[in-house]
Amino acid sequence: MKASIHQNSKIAMSVGDFNKNQQILELLRNFVLDYSNIELFKSLILEDCNPETTFALYSIIQKSLINGDHFTNLPHQKVSTEYFYNEYDHRLNITEICTKHIDIALIYLQQSHNHPNYVYNQVIFTIALLMRKNWVEIFKIEDIISQIINSTIQTNKIVFFKIFENLISCIRQYSYASGYIEFRKILNNFQMLSLQRILNAIHQQIQQLQGQSLLQLYTQNKTMVESFINLLYQLMNLNFNLSYYEIDIDNDGKDTSQLTNFPDYYLDLIIDPTFQKELFQDTIGFINIDQNLSLQCINMLQRIACVRLSIFHNKKCKGEFRRIMWEGLLYLYQNQDQFINYAEFSSEIHSLAVRIINNLTLRKIVKFQYLFDNFFQLIQQVYKKTVQIYGVKIMLNSPIIKLQELWNQISYQGSLHLPLNDDFNVKINNVMQIQLILVLKTFFQQNQFTEIPQECSVKKFKKLLDLTFMPFHCLFKSHIQDNINLILQMIEQLRGDNEYQCAAVISLTIVFLLHTSNTEILNLGFESYNFGQKEEPKPNLDGQSYILKFIVELIMNQQVQRNTRILKISILSFIESFITTTIDSFCYDQETKTFKNLSQIYSQLIRVDQRYQNYVLVLETMLDECFQIFTSGDPYLIEFSLKLIEFIYQKVKKYIPRKVFKVCTITEMLKQFFLQLNITCLNTPQYIKKRAVVFKIITIVWVDDCSDDYLNSLVDIYNQIKQSILIEMNKVNILKYVWDLIGIASEIDVDNIYRAFLRIIYPDLANLLTQENIELFAKDYDSSIAIITLFKAIFYNKNTRLSTENIQLILYQIYGKAMKFFIILIQQQIQTAKTQQKISDLQLKQVSKLLALMSQISGQKKINQGFFIIYNDQCFLELYNLQIQLILIYRQLLQHIPKYKKILYECFDCICQDHSETLAYKCDLNSYLDIFLICKESLKEIIYDNQGEDTINENCATLILIGTLLSNISTFLIQEASVGDINDLQMIKNKINGINLQGKQILYDIFNLSCQITLIYPKNSKIIFAIPEILYAISIFNPKDFETLLITMVTNQIGITSNPIIDQISLAFKNLQGELQISNKEDFVRKIKVVLEMYK
Repeated sequence: MKASIHQNSKIAMSVGDFNKNQQILELLRNFVLDYSNIELFKSLILEDCNPETTFALYSIIQKSLINGDHFTNLPHQKVSTEYFYNEYDHRLNITEICTKHIDIALIYLQQSHNHPNYVYNQVIFTIALLMRKNWVEIFKIEDIISQIINSTIQTNKIVFFKIFENLISCIRQYSYASGYIEFRKILNNFQMLSLQRILNAIHQQIQQLQGQSLLQLYTQNKTMVESFINLLYQLMNLNFNLSYYEIDIDNDGKDTSQLTNFPDYYLDLIIDPTFQKELFQDTIGFINIDQNLSLQCINMLQRIACVRLSIFHNKKCKGEFRRIMWEGLLYLYQNQDQFINYAEFSSEIHSLAVRIINNLTLRKIVKFQYLFDNFFQLIQQVYKKTVQIYGVKIMLNSPIIKLQELWNQISYQGSLHLPLNDDFNVKINNVMQIQLILVLKTFFQQNQFTEIPQECSVKKFKKLLDLTFMPFHCLFKSHIQDNINLILQMIEQLRGDNEYQCAAVISLTIVFLLHTSNTEILNLGFESYNFGQKEEPKPNLDGQSYILKFIVELIMNQQVQRNTRILKISILSFIESFITTTIDSFCYDQETKTFKNLSQIYSQLIRVDQRYQNYVLVLETMLDECFQIFTSGDPYLIEFSLKLIEFIYQKVKKYIPRKVFKVCTITEMLKQFFLQLNITCLNTPQYIKKRAVVFKIITIVWVDDCSDDYLNSLVDIYNQIKQSILIEMNKVNILKYVWDLIGIASEIDVDNIYRAFLRIIYPDLANLLTQENIELFAKDYDSSIAIITLFKAIFYNKNTRLSTENIQLILYQIYGKAMKFFIILIQQQIQTAKTQQKISDLQLKQVSKLLALMSQISGQKKINQGFFIIYNDQCFLELYNLQIQLILIYRQLLQHIPKYKKILYECFDCICQDHSETLAYKCDLNSYLDIFLICKESLKEIIYDNQGEDTINENCATLILIGTLLSNISTFLIQEASVGDINDLQMIKNKINGINLQGKQILYDIFNLSCQITLIYPKNSKIIFAIPEILYAISIFNPKDFETLLITMVTNQIGITSNPIIDQISLAFKNLQGELQISNKEDFVRKIKVVLEMYK
């Protein structure tokens, strides 16, 4: 047996026949996953010591863990009908398997085999992944952590560092989790139960350095030092503020103003002078040896610099921390020649300085005045050198930008804690003005755009601009008139430069003026560096009007080359700023029949050039620039342009009379664009969805008011839309047709217009949604999403409310077509889930959109779906049953994605609570059993998610929903069995009997799980609101049995047989005997709350 495994391992790791290799890998996989082979596995690893076999077997275990494979022939095969004991046995099995494998690996790692490093690394990573994958199932995982520490820390430090480096890496990485909720749960559990033990062991290792630095040890044992620093880095960069709703894996502390909430047990390490000094020295020491280690040291210091100061126990401790931080910062800048030529290092060190000054402030700087004065002199030197080396490049992590943020922080702290006329503040002000002149000259004399890729998105581009120019704003504002004059001189120099032919310089100029001088020119409100002071009245500054005119001229000048994408984004950014600032002052003078704009900025533009007297002319120029973008085919620019166009038309429509608006020149521009739509990029498959925005704008302009000739306008617009499917009925044309309709359906705001729109489109829509087409649409992702979105737009429109009677007939006709589409789509999704092992993200998105739409239709009472049953239309009944099946099958897949989970339960709530009568009289027994099964599995998930009070708030909404839902449908069914037609009564009673027989185990499981949740969260009062509702909903089917069950559970928990609690249970269940009334339920719930309080 051993010989064959060695031979197979050798073949599996070699390059040979693929099919044969796969067969051998399958044999080896079955071997390692069969726990009955564990002793043979141990012998292979520890006695035979073959490196190829060891590597092969552990590689296969790793792959099996990632694929979600399970061990077989488990040590504890006890089977019980009670859910609780099954779960206990499962965890017992996992604990024993993991413990055994960890023991084997630890023995192997501490033996001397002279195996290659990649074999040791494979064993270490596989063990770390084994623990990560089974973290929540292992009993007392913290004891296993202690075992690993005790067995490795003294005998083999490298193994100790590498195991925990790999373990923390696996825990931190979201990719190893089956969902975000699981990821968060494991990370929180690790921080609560195991992290402190690892941290204490690491701290002991630091204290044992005894004056010997890591830099010295690096020459003796490179691997150990790398592992040591890597592990420290992992520990210092854990996220201690993990959000439930946002997948923000390790972003804690990225913002320089955000404090790090280290747990209290980090304090001893953070305040250890040996540790802090080591990090500062290693930051410089490793720059020319191992830059990755140096960056890790800087990042650790950045986290420590942001520590919440309230963690310190006394003033002495806090003062010592301040002193070491200032000494360390001075040490770094004294060694500026070591890092200044490395952009990344420079940026990170300046960022560290910003964090230190922001957190420690300058309030007590007198105690460290000598250190700060030296630091102040050094950063002035660094500023000049940095501008000379790097310029003012627009890029992420620019050294000059980070350095300017540091100066701003010093200025802010000085103004906050010292008088403005203080020598310190005067000195800072003078230095910063010299810096601005240096920056302006550098900026205008060089092309600072070389670092921005042409494919940069608009959002990223604007972010880059903000990051680049906002730090310079307080420089600019301090001597604003002088600085405007300086800019004017530089503009005049640019005017003579080949009539603006240099696109890069033009783009640069626009951007700089837009993001530096715009506080005075465009009032965009860069208050970030206003430091909380009252804003002074804006002075009438000479030159600002000319700067504004220069920018507008650049847009209007046809000679300017605009062949660079960056230039186009810059122009659109200016248009957005200018329109946002001025358009709210736009108006129409009825007496003079002229357009006016009273904005102060616009008036400055007119003052220097009367050509811009007509504001509509400026709008035309800017709209024309936006419309030109649709010939480029750039997705980011197209989206940006559409937003600008929509904003302009909405505002203009708001501020001028409707009749004037309809004949305005910019309205004619939109008409021409509409007629030429099919020769723009919006006619291509890539941009079809964007057509919806265009038709939304068209709706705003032409069919949004009863005074419009809306009927003829709708007919004209629809005839243009219809051309798509008249030409050829293919996928692209159908998608164009559907997305065009979506734009109109989502925007019409008047019921008469909306009714006319639906009447116009219905015949063609009905012809489109034939059985054959529906089946094709359901199979195609793009088509199904488009149809779902169209129905959402139609039914979400506020004119579809039930009170709008004139629209109901056409809505029901459309919904009849929609139901057939939903049925076929759900059938396909269910079939896919049953036949495919892995469901794609696109399919999950498709299902969630479908659930959201069905929830919207049911929950917002857009359609009275009971009418379909009244008129013997079985479509709705089929759809209803399929909806329950869809939720049952996809619940587990959507449960671990927060936004999808919310949609899932909202839909479940709507289709159950709003259709109790349909369930009772038209659905069969299986529908009830499926609903109960969904509830049972949801309760199981809540138990699996047990991490104390922190998680109950996340699950409470689900518990309340389940309680209300079960209570409503169960109460309705039981009450209907007491009165009515004899045939109906018998049918209802048969259904209740069926639930008690076929659903008995499910009901018992729900009851047990609900009581277990009470024990798991003993101190949470929110539980008491939801659990009694669930117990009531289950108990009314068979009060006597569930009374006995609850008494048994309470007796086993408390350990006594005679107690007031037993009497309380009996009184509660007495309310369930006979006819159910609201008062019976209230009394039951009230008494059970008391029982649960005592049961805890």
